[in-house]
Amino acid sequence: MSKTITYFITYENGRWVSRCPTGETEGVGVASSLSQMERDLAEIHAWAWPEDTPGVDFVFDLPEDVAGLVAEYHHEKALAEAHTRRAAELAVTVAKALTSHWSEPDTARVMGLSKQRVHQLKVSA
Repeated sequence: MSKTITYFITYENGRWVSRCPTGETEGVGVASSLSQMERDLAEIHAWAWPEDTPGVDFVFDLPEDVAGLVAEYHHEKALAEAHTRRAAELAVTVAKALTSHWSEPDTARVMGLSKQRVHQLKVSA
């Protein structure tokens, strides 16, 4: 798969509708579910480009009343993922610092982790 073709997806009259704004595929796709839409487009791509089948990507053009909610969800999810990464990095730093003073079992108790997890953190890169 060398590239991906992006489709704008809307929900119209109880169906999901796909349009390719770049013109790489013509026409409009219609399906009752996004899973079906993705399968249908993947089959079209495989037929049209059998040697180097492009992937499928969706950009959703949602009604305003839900677009804001979805955007807020994605924003909060990204923040949570960033916090999770930072917490994981900090866990390594703290485990290494504390085990330089105390035993792994005592460090585990202070950090609220298992002894095994503290050991994993301590020996990680």
